[in-house]
Amino acid sequence: MTDAFGTMRHVHALFGATILRVEQPRRLPAAKSQYKIFDGPGTLVAEATEENVPIRRQASRVLWGGSEASARTVRVSDPQGVPLMVVDKPGRSLNAAVYDPDGALVGAFQQEDHTFRYGLHDAAGRRVGELKGNRLGRKFSVLDAYGAHVAQVDKKWAGVGKELLTTADRYNVEIYRPLPYPLRHLVVAAALAMDMIHYEEKDYFN
Repeated sequence: MTDAFGTMRHVHALFGATILRVEQPRRLPAAKSQYKIFDGPGTLVAEATEENVPIRRQASRVLWGGSEASARTVRVSDPQGVPLMVVDKPGRSLNAAVYDPDGALVGAFQQEDHTFRYGLHDAAGRRVGELKGNRLGRKFSVLDAYGAHVAQVDKKWAGVGKELLTTADRYNVEIYRPLPYPLRHLVVAAALAMDMIHYEEKDYFN
């Protein structure tokens, strides 16, 4: 089978699953963003860890929380450490980009006229879909280029204590039909991107 990157190999479980759960460790404000990604039956299919964080910034986050202006770059790998993709949120930006393991641009999330509404674009800037969040930013409908509802990304309520005092966010991703590249990769990355843009800075003193 030819995969999204043009090579003959088996499609990785992360991109073949129809249901994904994205979870963060239950922790107080931490130095780096971390995520675990499970498929529908609960098998760990990928892990994501923030990289290139200076020691001074790590210490500042632990003591004082984060800042919406800070950049975050998360590398997604399978449980054996094989890199799968990179999700990058630039500093002072409410957008994000997805790259393949070799650093080539896969696509991007570009905020539109609503806080939780994003155009999904391929590497050439062509619009391939839309991520349409509700006014609370907890339910995101994914539409393809023709306006069909092809997937759903929902942020789960973790309880008052966890929501306010920890960074233990959880997301469900449900994909309703086979999706072409790069829309499939953008849907898989959507929970990470939205968390990095809107929620990963909600530490103690923010």
